[in-house]
Amino acid sequence: MIKIDFLPDKKNIKVNEGTTILEALERAGINIDTPCGGKGICGKCKVLFVEEISAASPIEKKLLSEGEIKKGFRLACQAKLFQDSIVEIPLEIKLDFKRVFSSNSKGDIHRTKNNFSIESNLKKVFLDLEEPSLDDQRSDWERIKDGLSSKKIENISNLKTSVEILKKIPVLMREANFKITVILYNNEIIDIENGETTTSNYGIAFDIGTTTVAGYLIDLESGEELFAVAKTNPQIIHGDDVISRIGFAQQSKGGLEKLQKEIVVTLNEIIRETTQKAEIDKSNIYETVIVGNTCMHHLFLGLNPINLAPSPYIPVIKEILSLKVKDIPGLSLNPTANIYMLPNISAFVGADILAGILSTSMWRQDKTVLFVDLGTNGEVVLGSKGELWACSTAAGPAFEGSRISSGMRAAEGAIDKVKIDNKSIIYKVIEDGKVRGICGSGLIDLIAELLKLGLINKSGKLIDREEGNFELSEEIKRRITKEKEGNRFLLAKSDETIIGKPIYLTQKDIREVQLAKAAVYAGIKILLKEVNILPEDIQEILLAGAFGNFIDKKSAVRIGLIPNLPLKKIESVGNAAGRGAEITLCSNKLRELSQEISKKVKYIELSSRPDFQEEFIKAMIF
Repeated sequence: MIKIDFLPDKKNIKVNEGTTILEALERAGINIDTPCGGKGICGKCKVLFVEEISAASPIEKKLLSEGEIKKGFRLACQAKLFQDSIVEIPLEIKLDFKRVFSSNSKGDIHRTKNNFSIESNLKKVFLDLEEPSLDDQRSDWERIKDGLSSKKIENISNLKTSVEILKKIPVLMREANFKITVILYNNEIIDIENGETTTSNYGIAFDIGTTTVAGYLIDLESGEELFAVAKTNPQIIHGDDVISRIGFAQQSKGGLEKLQKEIVVTLNEIIRETTQKAEIDKSNIYETVIVGNTCMHHLFLGLNPINLAPSPYIPVIKEILSLKVKDIPGLSLNPTANIYMLPNISAFVGADILAGILSTSMWRQDKTVLFVDLGTNGEVVLGSKGELWACSTAAGPAFEGSRISSGMRAAEGAIDKVKIDNKSIIYKVIEDGKVRGICGSGLIDLIAELLKLGLINKSGKLIDREEGNFELSEEIKRRITKEKEGNRFLLAKSDETIIGKPIYLTQKDIREVQLAKAAVYAGIKILLKEVNILPEDIQEILLAGAFGNFIDKKSAVRIGLIPNLPLKKIESVGNAAGRGAEITLCSNKLRELSQEISKKVKYIELSSRPDFQEEFIKAMIF
C-alpha cells in the first residue's frame, strides 16, 4: 500500500500501487470536474504533483503542454501512483456538491396560470370519529369508511389502502383520540395523520438534468411555489454527457446502482433544504412529479439505459409511470406518497422537453413556434397549426464548457457576458470575483463580438493581427497571438484570474462552437423542411434550459445558432421543464393529457436523414 496526501484538503488515504489519482480522489471523497468521465479525452482533470512526480503517459503528452508537464501537472484519470505522493488539486477543477443555488423564480408557476386550473384527485378529509365501545364494535377500518361516507365521499365500497397504512391505524387513531385526517387519492387512502391537518398539503416537482437537478416545493391548495433549490448533479464526476453515464453504468461494477443512489441522495438534499426553508414537515408532501431526459429518467428508476446509445436507440419505457416512493430505494418521503414520471418522447428527447411543451402551451397554439432547449444536450421542437415535431442534436459539450481550453460551467468565477468596443473589453464574472474560466453564454458573446469586429471571418478563422480592421486600437489587436495550433485571443490577463494564468480563446475553441451551433441550426433546418416552411415563417422562438436562459439573443443570432428573426420574436423562457413539472403536479388534467401530447410529437431521427450532413456543413459558416 502507498500513501497519497491531497492538498489543500489535507486529506490522505492509502491505495494499492497502480491506482489512478482519479480513483484515489473518489475514495477520499474529493470530487473534481471530469467532463469526459475519465476517458483521457478532455484534458480538464489537471492536478499538480508536489512530490514524487509520475512519468507522463502518451495521452498526457498530447493533452498537456511541455511547460505543464515540467511543472508536475498530470491528468488525474491517467496518472498512476507507484510511491507515496503529495498531489495538489487546483481550485478550478473542484466540484462542490454541498453548495445550494436558490431559484430567483419564486411564484414562477403563476406565469402559466392561464394554461391550467389547479385540480387534483388528492383530498384531505378531517374526521372526528366516535370511540369504540361494547355497543359499537366496528373495526377501525369500517369506522374510517363510515366517517368518510358521512362526508359525502364517493365510492366508499371500493376504498382500498396499503398494509403500511393499516399498520399505522390502531395506535395512531387512539393517540389522536379518534380525530384524524385521511389523505385520499382517487379511491385509495395513502396516509392518515393525527389531528386536523387539511391545510398542510404539499407536493414537490423535480427536473433531473444531466448537469443540474432542480426541485420546486409547491402548495397543492394554492399552486404557490414556496421554495426552489438547484444542485449540481453528482453523476457529473462520471462524465458530463449521457453517453458517459451509460458507459459507466455498463462498465463499472455496481455502476447503475451507484448512479441511482447519487441522484436519490441529491433529491433528498433538495427535499430537506426546501422543507426547512418553508418550515413544513416533509411528511406533508404527498405527491411528486419528476421530469428529465430519457437517460436521467432511466437512471433514477434504476432501469438499464444500455439500449439508448446504440442504433436503433430503444428506451425501456416511454409511457407515463405512476408509482410509490417505496419503489425507489432511499427516497426520503412517505413510502405511500405518489410519484409521477412524465412520458418520454424518444431515447434522446425526454420528459423534460415534454414538460417544456406543456408549460409554454405550444401544444395547442396555431402559430408557428420554435422551442430550443440549450443545455448539455440540444433539443428542438417545432410547433405549427397544432402539430409538433422534435429532434435532438449533439450540441451540449461546448456550450457547457467541455472541450473549451478555458471552458467551465456557469459557476462562480465564470465569465458569462462579454462586450468589446474599439478600445477595450468589458466582461462580467459570476459572483464578481476573479476569473476562473468562461462559460457558454460568455463564449457565445465573445465569438459574436469578434465576428462583429471582423477578427473572426465567415469560415471561423481567427485572423492575424495584421489583417485586422485598421480602425481597431492596438490594445485589441495585441490580444491576438500566433501559436503553432493557430491564433488565439487574450480575454483575461493573468493578474485578472484566480489561477494566475491568462484566459484565451483559441482557434480550436472556435471550431468547437462552430460544430455545436451547426448541429443545432442543422436540426432546426431539418424540422423546417419536414413541415415545409422557411425560417422567416417562424413567429416565435423560445429559448429554454439553463444555458438558453442566459444567452444573449443578439449574440445567438449573430453566430448563426438560431434563425435571424427580429429580437422581439425571441424569448428566453427559463427552466421550462421545471415549470412544466410544477403545473402537472398541480393539474390532474394536464397529467392525463401528457401521454396524449407526447404521442402527438413526431420525432425526427437526424442520423437517418441524408440531408442532415448537408445542412450541417452549411451551418458551419458564421
